[in-house]
Amino acid sequence: LLALFKVVEDQELFTPRPPILDVGRYCREHLWFNKRQHRLCELHPNLVPSVKEGAIEGIQECRYHFRHKRWNCPLSNITAVFGSNRLRTRNREMAYLQSMVSAGIMFHVTRSCESGDVFDCGCDTRYPQVNPPGDWTWGGCSDNIRYGMYFTRQFVDASKEGERSFDAMTKHNYEAGRQLIVNNMGKKCKCYGVSASCTSRVCWNSMPKLREISSMLTEKHTRAHHVNYSKKKAKLVPIQERERHTKQDLVYLMPSPDYCEANRRHGSVGTRGRLCNKTSTGVGGCELMCCGRGYQTMIRTVTESCHCRFYWCCYVECETCKRQEELQLCN
Repeated sequence: LLALFKVVEDQELFTPRPPILDVGRYCREHLWFNKRQHRLCELHPNLVPSVKEGAIEGIQECRYHFRHKRWNCPLSNITAVFGSNRLRTRNREMAYLQSMVSAGIMFHVTRSCESGDVFDCGCDTRYPQVNPPGDWTWGGCSDNIRYGMYFTRQFVDASKEGERSFDAMTKHNYEAGRQLIVNNMGKKCKCYGVSASCTSRVCWNSMPKLREISSMLTEKHTRAHHVNYSKKKAKLVPIQERERHTKQDLVYLMPSPDYCEANRRHGSVGTRGRLCNKTSTGVGGCELMCCGRGYQTMIRTVTESCHCRFYWCCYVECETCKRQEELQLCN
């Protein structure tokens, strides 16, 4: 009986989302849907919030990892990656963004299946037929990556431009983000026994945390493969014959600009006015961040709580302290 349950630690308990009463109106409100995505919305309206949550968290992860770089993922909302006004650059930064958003959507759709948040899917209860060696058994609620992969592929890959080279790059990077989750599934277990003893364990398959996925994609960004689109072969081919890419690698069609100046077409806001670190010679350092233009130093006063004391029971009393903080801003 214990194998039927999975104890979810450090997570909230989920309840199914309330049904969407006017599905047609709800789907029409999402102006960035194309026809195929609009149809998927009508068929699976309760999964649309998971799509949005996944895309937004994917953008947030992008901002986190690039916050100290010239290109700091300056995207405002989901329409930057979907819809008619989406960014259409073909460089390695776009490759990262495509894979990260796809992974984020798959992650949240799969989580919704597991949590019972939606009625479209449930846990993955298919386990290997052979009993594992040791004192554990398969059971519980494994992450349903099969459905997460299926739905995300249907929804995300529906966003096509009609230009074969860019569509091929986009489709490849979308799949690379999803494959990274599949290839990094892990086993989680829960102990059972008398008086906290671990006489038996029930284990299930679980996705890695999205921060782990985004970190791995950041590493892949630095090793992304420069490719061309072969009309004759109707596929992406490496520019350097020795550098063949796999379906887990990121690919790009055009080299990246230096991002020193603002350029909306390239998705760049430039580096003027950006914070930099005058003591660093690496990424985020003023020499690199400011593109050789130099920087200005600004002093600001920071007010914060200090000398806090806990009183029984139960409150904390703090003093207010001020300190001077030195900042460097790029010219």
